[in-house]
Amino acid sequence: MGNLYIALLHFPMRSREGGIVATALTSINVPDIARTARTYGASRYYVVTPLASQRRIAERLRSFWMEEEESSNRREAVSLVAVREEIEECFTEVTAAEGQPPLLWGTSARSGLPYPRLSWDEARALLRERPVLLAFGTGNGMADELLAACDALLPPVRGRGYNYLSVRAAVAIILDRLKGEEV
Repeated sequence: MGNLYIALLHFPMRSREGGIVATALTSINVPDIARTARTYGASRYYVVTPLASQRRIAERLRSFWMEEEESSNRREAVSLVAVREEIEECFTEVTAAEGQPPLLWGTSARSGLPYPRLSWDEARALLRERPVLLAFGTGNGMADELLAACDALLPPVRGRGYNYLSVRAAVAIILDRLKGEEV
């Protein structure tokens, strides 16, 4: 059975104006996504940013929850967090841990993208067979160069006309769709 790894990426992301930017870390994403990752059995949750100042903040947040939190449940979840500079580091670590390269899946709320998409059934079947590094974007989504590097994209999460979920909510919904029935 393949293992699931999550990466929250902060570069290269799209700005509101369509430019390529590095986004700032949102502090609540570190423990909240870790809790979701732990709930759904992810092997590791990577916070990925090229900005040294943002990596230091992420490490401080991780340390706070590991050292100061009395709840062993929260500590257990935050122990999944690893802070990295580039997604290539994550890919290399997953390959070493799993003995084979992971599939790299992306997520995007944008429709009409020219990249291969998996159905939820296809994604669940592949996840049982291969390790997967599942990339989530911040800001206004991943840059096209990053999406193009993915083996496939998962279906977008759609609501009722309004389509502006927090990444924390999107991670929870997507992990439930991928692994919810296994738990």
